[in-house]
Amino acid sequence: MPQQKSNRPQRGVAGWTMLLSWLFSFLLVVLAALLMLMTTLCHAGYMKSRVSASQYGEKAYSAMREEFISYGAATGFSEETMTAVLDPVQIEQDLKDAVDGLYADAPYRYDRPAVAEAAYAAMQAEAESRGITLEGQTAASVQVVAEAVRQVYASYTAVPLLGQLFALIGKVRSILLVLLPINLVFCAMACILMLRISRHDAMLGARGLVFSFGGAGLVSLVIGLAVGPILGLQRLNLEPLALKDWIVSYVNGMFGRFLLFAAVYLILAAALALLLRPRRRRSAPRQA
Repeated sequence: MPQQKSNRPQRGVAGWTMLLSWLFSFLLVVLAALLMLMTTLCHAGYMKSRVSASQYGEKAYSAMREEFISYGAATGFSEETMTAVLDPVQIEQDLKDAVDGLYADAPYRYDRPAVAEAAYAAMQAEAESRGITLEGQTAASVQVVAEAVRQVYASYTAVPLLGQLFALIGKVRSILLVLLPINLVFCAMACILMLRISRHDAMLGARGLVFSFGGAGLVSLVIGLAVGPILGLQRLNLEPLALKDWIVSYVNGMFGRFLLFAAVYLILAAALALLLRPRRRRSAPRQA
């Protein structure tokens, strides 16, 4: 009797397909990481969105308000006068301007001299309403208070570690310019090889793609959900509180981007798996 040819792929081909699936899955996770960095750390719009998401303007306003009121209590000026320079919307906008300074061709820090001028003008107006003229030592003392107000305001509306962040962003951008094209080329090569396997064994190639996208999706899902809590940034003893909340929102949002990639990969894996179902039914051997 003639021997029937087996429909099962050879072990060597199956092993090679499994190895290629693992490699493709790893490349997809690396691709997600590179795209995450490109759309977060290297993008000014993302940092600005985290400023709004963390409600930085409101929190910084509350903290500076308390501090400026204490200045007024020590120098005899009213609460309204000392907080005249504060506006939550303007605070948030000033910090976003500072973010633009970070992502400019050269880092730029805003010293906020207008804040000192506005604070001095407000204190001068209150003094004159009481019949007091600011001159000599009195004017110099008020200028010291106005300068203290400026320094506090400038610190709250500045990007921390400006020089270090500027250097880091430049290095990451340089790395991405090299690694991202290389990764895309390898991803394309892995995908083409999987498709070539599908030409000889459609089921084996499709299963390999399902494994690759599904594995990458699960790893991305774990990273997106677990890394933030593991880092425990909420436990940081960092002051002011508004800055801490901004940093926590920024870092958690970065790893949260992996959830988007996880959704894309898992949807592709599910779509391929659904396409395999009717093939399995048609290819099932008939029983005599």
